[in-house]
Order: sequence, then structure tokens, then C-alpha cells
Amino acid sequence: MRRSRWLILAATLFAVYFVGADFIRRREAAAKNAPVPPPALESGLDGRANDWVYTQSDGDRPRVTIRAKSFKQIQAPSLVELEGVQLEIYKKDAKHFDLVKSATAQFDIAAKSLYAPGEVEIAMGEPVEGQAPGRILNIRSSGVRFASDTGKATTDQHASFQLDLGAGSATGIDYDPQSKELHLRSHVALDWKGHDGQAKPMHVDAGEAFYREGNSSVVLKPNAKLMRDTLEMETGEALINLDSHGEITSVDAKTARGVQADPNRRVEFAADHMLLNFGEHSVVTSVKGERNGKLISTANFMRTTVTADDLDLAFTTLPAAPKDSVLMQAVAKGKSVVDAVPLERPGQLLADTRVMRSEVIHLKMHEGGRDIESVETEGPGTVDFVPNRAGQPRRFLKGDRIWIAYGPENRVQSFRSINASTRTEKPPTSKVQEQPPMLTSSKEIVALFDPKTSELARLEQKTNFHYEEGTRQATAEQAVLEEAKDLITLTGAARTWDPTGSASADRLVMNQKTGDTVAEGHVATTRLPDQKPDQKNDSALLSNSDVMQGRSQRLTTTEKNQKLHYEGNAVVWQGANRVEGDRIDIDRMAQVLEAHGKVMSQLADKSPDQSAAKDPNKGKDAKPLKKGPPVFTIVHAPDLVYTGGETRLAKYTGSAVMNRPDMKVTSREMRAWLNPSGSETSLDKAFADGQVVIVSSDGKRTRTGTSEHSEYYAGEQKVILVEGDPLLVDSLKGRTRGRQLTWWANNDRLLVDGVESRPADSLLKKK
Repeated sequence: MRRSRWLILAATLFAVYFVGADFIRRREAAAKNAPVPPPALESGLDGRANDWVYTQSDGDRPRVTIRAKSFKQIQAPSLVELEGVQLEIYKKDAKHFDLVKSATAQFDIAAKSLYAPGEVEIAMGEPVEGQAPGRILNIRSSGVRFASDTGKATTDQHASFQLDLGAGSATGIDYDPQSKELHLRSHVALDWKGHDGQAKPMHVDAGEAFYREGNSSVVLKPNAKLMRDTLEMETGEALINLDSHGEITSVDAKTARGVQADPNRRVEFAADHMLLNFGEHSVVTSVKGERNGKLISTANFMRTTVTADDLDLAFTTLPAAPKDSVLMQAVAKGKSVVDAVPLERPGQLLADTRVMRSEVIHLKMHEGGRDIESVETEGPGTVDFVPNRAGQPRRFLKGDRIWIAYGPENRVQSFRSINASTRTEKPPTSKVQEQPPMLTSSKEIVALFDPKTSELARLEQKTNFHYEEGTRQATAEQAVLEEAKDLITLTGAARTWDPTGSASADRLVMNQKTGDTVAEGHVATTRLPDQKPDQKNDSALLSNSDVMQGRSQRLTTTEKNQKLHYEGNAVVWQGANRVEGDRIDIDRMAQVLEAHGKVMSQLADKSPDQSAAKDPNKGKDAKPLKKGPPVFTIVHAPDLVYTGGETRLAKYTGSAVMNRPDMKVTSREMRAWLNPSGSETSLDKAFADGQVVIVSSDGKRTRTGTSEHSEYYAGEQKVILVEGDPLLVDSLKGRTRGRQLTWWANNDRLLVDGVESRPADSLLKKK
């Protein structure tokens, strides 16, 4: 029993020895064949690894993948230091990602953020498979922080980026891959070039910018500046829209102003809100300005300024320069003003400044865009011609529609308007400090200008023309102003008048400078009485206290309407007094009237006022007596010269014939003295010379006197015959001769040689 226990113990010891020896042999063999163990971790590290990969997914869609060549995990705080970093931030479609490369980075596991303190390169829109063009190709910066859960990247350091159509830089950026928005915080500079390389590049400076890949746009914050070749624009805030190729299609700007400075042409524009549209090769095709729009075009000695609530500018390219655009049309809307100011040039007179106002104004440029071709309004408007030289008149036009046409070098060629009115203000002179303005109106107006000086040459106004200058007025169907001659020609029912009288004719020509007038065709004139007539020197033929009227085929007035010359069936009259002739001349200042060719003068005696007289034989019930028939003195002669004033003498020459009731006088010459206009008889006395024949008849008795000289006194109805063997033949009493014969037409009295009833070679008839 005891032997068996020792046997068991010995077997056990043997087994232990055998197993131990085998373990030692195996351990030695394992130690000999085992790999070299890694070095011990530094203090504060939880782990170390190479070719590290970190992935974050949203279901089956990857969101973020971080790759690094080396990896160190720090215990506190929980950071992972990476070297040779690649960060892949996936788009929502999981087919594209933004690739970030950095030499070193720190990954905060708890904060889920990656920070790269050194240089970082970001490639946006990389495809998972294949190759696709991206809008922003590359961004380089430093101090970039990424959120691993959202993919947002930020830095406050300087960043530069390369685009497929350009490049740029900024200080501080923020990028959100989910919204595809790149925020450039400050000091933004962008350069765009066309996808085909033919467009001229555009440079953009801004205080801040946002690039939104989703809707292909760039938002510029104040203050932004855009420059393309000769085009520069400053704006408070702007939105740049891009097409699918990255070409600029439009710029939507606020508080913007710009300038396009080409050789011999400069275009400036501004508005509170401005929209620029671009065409092929990034050429400007149109500009729309809203609120406080302004356009200034300077070219060829003319500066044109357009202001309005809104401006629409249309640009075009020229065949010789397809990459450049020039202004061709402009539309101003809302309180529109076009101010065209001529610029000085050697050897040329400065033309007027033209200011047009209307709600809507259209401007069109000549081919090439340097000169204005036309300006017109859509509705009522005004044009103000402001002189730039001393002594020139200022003109103002108002019409329902206005059209202005320009010739070479922005010179006004013509303008037209409908339902128009004008105002012309003449400058003061040494004699007249202030002159009344000239006012006109008509249905249509057309003005032509001198092509060399842009001065008004001819102004035509048609249909219902009216003219007013101080107290002078005129009307006609048509009027023409010839500026160089200072003449206004009225045709078609033409009429002019002032406080002194009026004139009408088929055609009236008025000299604005002298006041002279020429009237032709169916001429009719009216001369009103003087306000303070000199009745002492008045006569029945030229009275200052009565209306004088005239008719002829032609009339000329000179010396401010003081001299009148009537031609062609001329007739002038005051009441019943009248003068007819082939031509009549009146000098109002000298009080002289001349009539020539088939002259006829008619003078009316004043009829006794019997309206209050009654027939004494009929008592109290008697009715007033009626006025008697008018008494006229009518003289026919080839010529008449009348001198008024105190003389009041009418001289008839060339076979004069005078007729009064019951009396006729013929002679070679005749002189008639007239009474003042208030007298009972117009004729005071009449002297006849040369083959005088006087016939007096009352129906029952006829007396005929002949002599070389005769005198007739109307008040006494006395007739004196002298010279040339005077002879009186009385149908009742026979013949009487004497050296001087005197008789009274209203009775039987007869004086021979001054002695009553003295026989003097008388032949008496028996009853």
C-alpha cells in the first residue's frame, strides 16, 4: 500500500517534470520564433497606428471618411493626431464628394471636428467614379476646421482658390457641403474668364461674398467692384448669376454705379437697383436701373445726362469688335429728364443746352454708339433750350409728343411735336431791359436747325396756330419762323392784332425785330381809336377818335405799325368816310394819307341829331322827327394827298371830280379843307383849278359855272368863279359873265365882280 503511494508520487513528479521540460522547450522555441514587440507607448497616449481610416455613414449613404498615413490617439483631451490626411465629405447623392488634403490635422472625437493648422487643399465636387467638371476646382488655405458630422469647413486665414473659369482669394472662408455654399468673409477678389477663352475676363472685388453652387450664383456684399475691360461698376450689394458652364449671365446690384470708358466715348450709369445682363463672351447686352436711375454719355463734344425713376439700357456688339458692347438704346421711365450739354471746341460757337422732360423718354444711338440718333417721348413732355452765349434767346417747348432727330457730332437736326406750345424769352437790350416773351401754340410743330451750329433755322407750326408777344397777338392755320431773318410768316386765315388795331390776310409776314408786317391776299385792317385822342387836330378823313378800317390785296406796315401801305383795290374808311384807290399810304405820325390810281374819297357830313326834336304843330303827342338822309362829299381823281393836323388839306390831282348833293365840280386839280371830326360838315371848303366846271341842280333849276379857278364854301353853299372868263349858265335866268362870279346854291343870290345884281354881259330868259 505504502509502495503504491510512492509509485503514484514518482509518476506525478515525472509527469510534472516532463510537462515543465516540454513547456520550457516550447517557450524557448516560441521566444526564438516570435516577432519583435512594439515599443512602449509614450506617456499620455492611448494608442498609435498607421494607415488609419475613420468612416461615418447615414444608413447606406456615406457621409464622411477620414484617411491618414499615421494615427496617434491622445488620452486627454480625446484627440487623434493625423499625418498625411485626406478628408472625403460626401454630397447627398453619394456620387460626389469634396476632397480635403492636409499634411497634418487633429481629429476631436468628442466634438466630431477636424482641424488642420497648416496648408490645406480642398477639391470640390470630386466624382466617386469617372471624371466630371466642377465649378470650384481647388481651394488652398490654412487653419481650417471641419465638422465631421456635417462636413462644414471654416478658417479665418487667407485662402486662394482656382475655378474652372477663373481664380480668386479671400481672408476667411466657410464652406457647407450640404447647402453647397462657400462663404468668403472679407477681402474678396474674383476673376472670371469665359469657358472658350474668348471672353474678356471680369475682375470682382468685394468686402464679403457667398458662392452658392446649388443655384449657380455669387452674392457680393458691400462694397463690391466689378471690372471688365473698359467697364467698371461699384455696388453696395450684388448677385452674380452663372449658367451651367459657369459663364456670367447677369449681375443684380443694389446702390450701383458704373462707367464704360472707351476711346472717344464714356458712358456712366447709376441706380439704387441695377440689373446687368450678359450675352456671349460675357458681353453686356442690357442694363436696367430702378429708382434714381442716371445715365451720362459723353462723346464728340456733347455730354448727355439722363435721369429717371427707371432706366433700361440696350447694348449691342459691332462686327469689327464682337467682344465689345456699345450703348444703342435707352428708355427712361418716371420723371425722366434728358440734359444735352454741348462741350467747347476750338473755333466753334457753343450751341444751346437742351433739357427734355417727360414721363417716358426713348433715346436711340447712331451705329457705333457714339452719337445720339433720336430722342422721343411716349407722352406729354417739354424741351428747354438754354443759351450758352450772351444775347441768345431762351426757348421752351411743351407738347403731347416730342421727337428730336440728331445729325453728325450730336448736333440737333430737327424736332417735331403735336399739340405744342412754345415760349421764347429774348435777352434784355440796351434800350429795353425786359422784353415780353413770345408765346405760340399749334396742333403740330416742326423745327429745323443749322447743321453747322445747331442753332434754330426754321420753325413750322401747323393747324390752329396762335401767337402772342406782349400786346401783339396772331392766329393762322400755319406759321413759319425764319430765325436768321427774324420773320414769322402766317398763312391760312391769318390775323394779327394789338391794342392799336388788327390785320388779317391770306398771308401775313411779321418781322419780330422791327414789328413790320407784310399782308397779302384779302387784306383787312382795323385801327382802333387812340386812348387819348387829339380831337383838336382830328379831321373827318384821319380821325384819332374813330375806328379806321382798310381793305386791299397787299399791305405793308413799318415803323411799329405807324406807316401803312395798301395795294390792289385798296380802301380805307372811318364810319361813312372812306378813301379808295389802287394804293393807299398812311403815315400816322405825320398824319398824311396818300392815294393813287382811281382814287375815290367819300366824306359824310354829320346828320343833325333830331331824335329829341318834335313837330311843333302836333303838340305834346308829337313823335320825334326822323334823321334826314346823309350828305356825302365824293371826289374822284387819279391821285390824292391829304395832310392832317392843323392843316387838314386834301389835294386831288389829275382830272378831279367832286360830287355833293345837287352839285358837281370837275377840274384838273382840287384842294379840299376839312373840318374837325366833330363838326356838322366834313367839308369846310374846296378850291378847284384848271378847266373848272361846276354844275348845281335842284331838279327844277340847273346852274352851270365855268372858270379856271373856283372856290366852294360848304357851310354857306357859296360858289366863287374867277379867272379864265368865268361864265354862269342858269336854266331859268340865262347866261352871266364877269371877272368874278359868286352865287349861293341854296338861294337866288348872285354877285358879279363882287356887286350884287350888277349887269355884266348877261343874257336873261323871259318867263
